Amino acid sequence: MATLPDLPTFNLSPSTLLDIATDLVNQVRQDANDLVNHVSPQNATFENTLRPLADIDNELKGKVQYLALFQAVSPSSEMRNASSVAVNMVDKAYLGIFQTPTLFALVNAVYKNYVDTKSEDQKLLNMIHSMFMENGLELEGDKRGRFLRISNRLIELRVAFMENLSSDPGYVWKDHYELKGLATESLQALPMHSSTSQRGIKLKKPDITMVLTRCHIAETRKEVFLRSQNIFPDNLEIFNEAVILRDESARLLGFSSFAAQKSRHKMIKSPHDVDQLLNELYNHLQPLAQKELGTLQRLKKRDGEDGDHSSCSLYLWDFDYYQDRLLREKYDTNHELIAEYFPTENTIRGMLKAFETIFSLSIAPIEVTKEQIWHSDVRVFSVRDEQSAFLGFLYLDIYPREGKYNHAANFNIYPSYSSVGKQKQPVATALVCNVSQPSSEKPALLQHRELITIFHELGHSKRN
Repeated sequence: MATLPDLPTFNLSPSTLLDIATDLVNQVRQDANDLVNHVSPQNATFENTLRPLADIDNELKGKVQYLALFQAVSPSSEMRNASSVAVNMVDKAYLGIFQTPTLFALVNAVYKNYVDTKSEDQKLLNMIHSMFMENGLELEGDKRGRFLRISNRLIELRVAFMENLSSDPGYVWKDHYELKGLATESLQALPMHSSTSQRGIKLKKPDITMVLTRCHIAETRKEVFLRSQNIFPDNLEIFNEAVILRDESARLLGFSSFAAQKSRHKMIKSPHDVDQLLNELYNHLQPLAQKELGTLQRLKKRDGEDGDHSSCSLYLWDFDYYQDRLLREKYDTNHELIAEYFPTENTIRGMLKAFETIFSLSIAPIEVTKEQIWHSDVRVFSVRDEQSAFLGFLYLDIYPREGKYNHAANFNIYPSYSSVGKQKQPVATALVCNVSQPSSEKPALLQHRELITIFHELGHSKRN
């Protein structure tokens, strides 16, 4: 079996990360300038224009996602901040490529004269030409200047939005009686306040879900739910500004809305078609939803008759709790007991085995040094096809910690691509989740919803 390629290293300093970004930006700009200086619209072809542009695109995308990963997973706040700065630099350089009139003149010349011989080539040409068009190359004067300012501002907003997601969401502190319903071991696993006997509910997925599902006290569920929906308040202003700017930029390009601009590249080609689909789903599902809501409301009304609640109105912080109650009382389903059949480490091995069988893969753990991972929790696997050809690296980072991305996602560290005369770039991808952690008394156990999440994110990793 062939030896593995070298693993990426993650023991960088913030200054090194910024140096990598600076070198990448300079290289991309130099390559773009070389292309403009050596090709004219009169002699532009697919081979001398589109392939070099595709190589530039691959080179940039092959490194920027590595730089961006630190923003989501690094334990160091300095590294997360450096990653934000680096991504901002590189994204603006990338945007600049597709807002360069001389480059667009070359691509447009090929686009107008190209005779399709390979559908894949035509698809690449259409995609790159569209990227120039959607970056305002046909706009003039004040409209073009305004569009450029909006484009750069949207990059800044996206980077700031992601940076906020790694900030500390904080705790909700509650007395023991306010956490009635939680299992004793779950209660004892919550941190105790340094000056009171209150327990802290970390505003991350495992603790939030535990309280919303199991806590009998409605006011506790309400506070945890509302706080969990407002953990990154600075992002509200960012989101509002981004929505307004996206709409303005789409209208500058001649579209009726941002949704109209983007949907034309999707399977459903217009906002009208999206609305029609959603309305059809609503009409079919609404009677079923009303029936299920009625069942949950009757459960809450029964609590009211017992004096625990003053209203049978069902609120957003009630759904998980009464759904769990329904499963326990009507179907004798206990998710804590079910989780005992899914210890995290064994279950993940079983999941990977399933992917091996379905896709004819070989997935094996790799011994790594501390320089080759960003945290001691991270595990790395090699992935090979049925001929033992190496396909890429899979990283698993599944437990919550300070400064880490607060949801579940698959981060493509290095995309796979081929360049003329070069060896194919293998993929490196990271599954990042926040599932229930092990305790001193028992191993980590996966709740059913967490099992579904990991399977879902593993699906993204295999697609990469």
